[in-house]
Amino acid sequence: MSFIEFIKTKVFVRHFIISVVLSAVLITVILTMLKGYTHHGDSYKIPSLLGLTPQQIQELTTIDNFEVLIIDSVFDSRQLKGTVLIQEPAPGSYVKKNRKIYLTTVAVLPEQVNMPNLVDLTLRQAKATIETYGLRLGQVNYVPDIAANAVLGQYYKGKSIEPGHELLKRSIIDLKVGKETGVGQYKVPFLIGKTREEAEALLHRYYFIIGDETFEDGADPETARVYSQSPSADQDEYLTAGQPVNLVYRDPEKFDFDEYLESLNTQDESQEPAEEYNF
Repeated sequence: MSFIEFIKTKVFVRHFIISVVLSAVLITVILTMLKGYTHHGDSYKIPSLLGLTPQQIQELTTIDNFEVLIIDSVFDSRQLKGTVLIQEPAPGSYVKKNRKIYLTTVAVLPEQVNMPNLVDLTLRQAKATIETYGLRLGQVNYVPDIAANAVLGQYYKGKSIEPGHELLKRSIIDLKVGKETGVGQYKVPFLIGKTREEAEALLHRYYFIIGDETFEDGADPETARVYSQSPSADQDEYLTAGQPVNLVYRDPEKFDFDEYLESLNTQDESQEPAEEYNF
C-alpha cells in the first residue's frame, strides 16, 4: 500500500483527528495554567512613595502587592533626610503583582572622601585631581618660589589639611602655588574700597601677594575695607610678579568710603595733564 493510499484509510484519519483534539486540549490546559500562574491581565497601580520615610512606607496597605527595595542613597540638602527621592517604576505605572519597586533615599550625611595629596603637582594636575575626588577648587594663592606653577600647600577653611583627612564631598580646597619672582611685570590693581577677600583675589590674579596688614578703627577683618595700599595703583608703576602689597583697612561703619572714593577720583582728574583733554 502506498503512502497516499494509507493516509486515505479510516484508521489514519481517526488517529489524526484524535491527535489534533488531544493537542488542542493540552495547549488549552497549558495556557490556562500559565495565565493563572502569571496573573495574566491582572495589573496594579504603583503608589507614589516620594517624600516618605521607610517607616511610613511599611505602614501603607497600598504596597501589599509589591516588593519594595532601597538600593541607593544620595545627599541633597534641599530634601528631608531619609525620605524617598527617586522610585522606579514611576508612580502611577501599572505592573503585575509582586513587582519590585526600587527606591533611592536622601542620605542623612553627605558622602565623604579622603583628601588627596596635591603637593608638588602642577596646578593643572591638582585641579584635575580635585575634580576626580568630587571636591571643588577654591582660591589659588601665588607666592614667590623657584617651583613655578607647583602646588606648595593645600588648605581647607583657611587651615592646612593633610592627605587622607576625611572631607565632605564638594568641599572647597584652596591651594598655594609657586610663582617664580622676576618673571613678568604687572600693574598693581586699585584696591581702595575692596574687602580683604576681594583685595586678596585681585592681587592673586595679578600674581602679587598681601604684605603687611593694618586694621584701623578696630575694624573686623571680615567686613573691613581697604583704606590705603602700598605700592599704590599708579598708572605708570609695574611690579615684578610675586611682590607684596601692603594694605591698611578701616571700618566701613565708621568711615565713609563712598565720599573717600569720590575724592580720590576728583584728585586723579585734577592731576591729569591738559593735553589729555584735547579733542
